[in-house]
Amino acid sequence: MSSRVSGNVRGLHGLRSKLKRIPVQAALNTARAAAPAITRQAGSSYDSGQTVYGAARPKGVRGNALTLVSSGLTRKLLRFVSDGTTTIRASLGMRYVKYLIGKYAILPGGPRAALPLPWRRRINQIALDECGEATWKELQL
Repeated sequence: MSSRVSGNVRGLHGLRSKLKRIPVQAALNTARAAAPAITRQAGSSYDSGQTVYGAARPKGVRGNALTLVSSGLTRKLLRFVSDGTTTIRASLGMRYVKYLIGKYAILPGGPRAALPLPWRRRINQIALDECGEATWKELQL
C-alpha cells in the first residue's frame, strides 16, 4: 500500500491564503480552533501506526512493525499551533522529528504538502462553524 497522495489537494499554504479572504476574526477563530483539532488527528495517526494519510507505516529493517515510541517525548511534543494570526504551523519540539516526517510521514511534509482528507474535513467544519455558510463556500478546501 502506498502513502502517495494524488489529485487536487491543498496544504496548509493554501489554507493560509484562503483564510486571508474571510473576515479577520473568523479567520483567527478558525486557525485557533483548527490547530488543536489537527493535533489530535495527527496524534491518532501516530498512535495507530499509520501515516497521516492512512497508509501502513513502513516496516523496520528486520521487517518488524515500528511504534516510533522510545521515551514518548516525540509524541508528547508533536502539535500544531496558531500564533495568534491565521497561520497554523507544526511545532516539532526536537530536530530529529523532521526525519520522522520524511521517512514515516508522521505529518504532511511541508506547508505545500497535501493535507489528509480527515484533516481537511475537520478544518472545513470549523470554518463553517466560524464563518457561516456564504463565507465558508469561498474557504472550503
